[in-house]
Amino acid sequence: MSTNRYTKLKWYRFNIARRIRNLEGEELIAELEDIIEDIKEKKLDKLGVFKIQLQELENMIAELKEKPKAKGRQYDPFYIPISGDGRIALFGLSNVGKSTLMNAITNTDVKTGAYLHTTREALAGTCEYEDIRIQIVDLPGFLDFREDWNTSKQIVRVTRTSDAIMMVIDLSMDIDRQYNFLMKQLEDSKLIVNGETPYKLSIIATKGDLVGSKERYQELLSKTDLPVCPITIKSEESLEKLREALFQQLDVIRVYTKKPGGRVEYGKPFVLPEGTIVADVTKRIHTSFLQNFRYGRVWGTSVDHEGQHVGLEHELADKDVLEIVVSRK
Repeated sequence: MSTNRYTKLKWYRFNIARRIRNLEGEELIAELEDIIEDIKEKKLDKLGVFKIQLQELENMIAELKEKPKAKGRQYDPFYIPISGDGRIALFGLSNVGKSTLMNAITNTDVKTGAYLHTTREALAGTCEYEDIRIQIVDLPGFLDFREDWNTSKQIVRVTRTSDAIMMVIDLSMDIDRQYNFLMKQLEDSKLIVNGETPYKLSIIATKGDLVGSKERYQELLSKTDLPVCPITIKSEESLEKLREALFQQLDVIRVYTKKPGGRVEYGKPFVLPEGTIVADVTKRIHTSFLQNFRYGRVWGTSVDHEGQHVGLEHELADKDVLEIVVSRK
């Protein structure tokens, strides 16, 4: 996928998430249909990655329309409101350590157990990393030894609402069995089409402290080109590397702002997709700023010197500080 197409898709997915946040039922269907029309009007459906995104939206509408109407709100064990600066789904077989992982890196207390299907509903927690709040969704594990299509479809439905998918593979178990099964699930559910996907994919390799895990880790690396993050729950250094890997999966940047003559507002960055330009941040602050924009000043890695004057088209980098100067009426 070209960098330009990927950046355009990231921005579009970012805006989709904002548009459908907290919508349900008929309102959600109407919004999804509007988004589909927008894609077609802009002729984005001619691009391969957007064709996949279009199919995803159509699948969501079909599943929503299939749901029986009921009086009042029904409990849905797989419904989780989107929150944070990005959502990542943990996707793996049953009993590979997803829930233990959730307890270690988020603010949740998920039930764990040494038997299959301990987690029977989708659960979410927040992982905090350097001013970023990442929503992690722990999905029930697949049972690859029997047809469990009802649960599998629900798992896929939640996965579609995520920005990234991290497959969880247990280094104490058969690598071929896990990797091949999970990839097939992604392909069968059209989350991967002809080798392309609108999602960032990577792998978390759990139980890296057990006997034989190093050999299986090397075996896993030989099977895939996807990024692999090996972890052991017993090592805080390992878990911190995982938090960094989760952040990298979102392909977002943090932009801090300051008023002319004021202090930097650290702790409250704008979190936006990679490829963000000064105009994007300016619009987020206030639309009038865009109309009255004179110039920006940037401190950070995207400029040659600190406090450099930039225009609206300047592309920002992670942790840049932006000051916007506008005309006074």
